[in-house]
Amino acid sequence: MFDQDFEDAARPSSPSGSSFRVRDLVPAACLLAVGLIALLIASIRSDAADGKFVVVAPPGWSLGRTVALVRAGDGRLLGTGNFANVVFAASSDSSFAARLRAAGAWLVEPAPLAPGCVTPERTSP
Repeated sequence: MFDQDFEDAARPSSPSGSSFRVRDLVPAACLLAVGLIALLIASIRSDAADGKFVVVAPPGWSLGRTVALVRAGDGRLLGTGNFANVVFAASSDSSFAARLRAAGAWLVEPAPLAPGCVTPERTSP
């Protein structure tokens, strides 16, 4: 009898067992939704530092086409992302983001931080 109790206690529970229910995931899903909504609100309310933006063009766009989109919107290229359709741009024009969205950009969001990993410049003593 002791052996049977020990084996039952040592057996891992499986998600398909009667102890797992989808409703157990509801608190985690709610926390995830609240976090994503908070990030979205923070992103919308933040201003671009010095007019810097991250621009995401539709998938399949070449780097040249994405850069041409930025230049057509009177912006300048600051850097490129890991994909050809992602670039960092700058513009002092307040309608820059709206123009790029109208020209086909999927996402134009303020980029308050410098793109990528940046090390501070050293000043000589």
